[in-house]
Amino acid sequence: MSSNCLLGRLQANGGVFVSGTGQGGHVIPIDSDVLEVEEFVLALPRDLGDTVRLFYLPPYLTHDQAAKKLSISKSTLYRRIDGVHVLFNAEIFLGALPRVS
Repeated sequence: MSSNCLLGRLQANGGVFVSGTGQGGHVIPIDSDVLEVEEFVLALPRDLGDTVRLFYLPPYLTHDQAAKKLSISKSTLYRRIDGVHVLFNAEIFLGALPRVS
């Protein structure tokens, strides 16, 4: 577990407090699975990391908007996401990233 990344620091503090629309709020625990995914994304080459962030994280762009923001075609966006899935599965199931050229 790395305390250098945001989720590592949140996990060390027991989670993150989120205020609700009603009374009070609640703590969202940050577990090692979430931390592992964040560390994986941070270790990706910049183009793949940027693709993952625009594809999966807020502000939740459409695929067309994400591709436009990255200056790539939608098919390239999908190829990058498919490639990241392969790399992630290799990391999780094999414990090491393959070289991709």
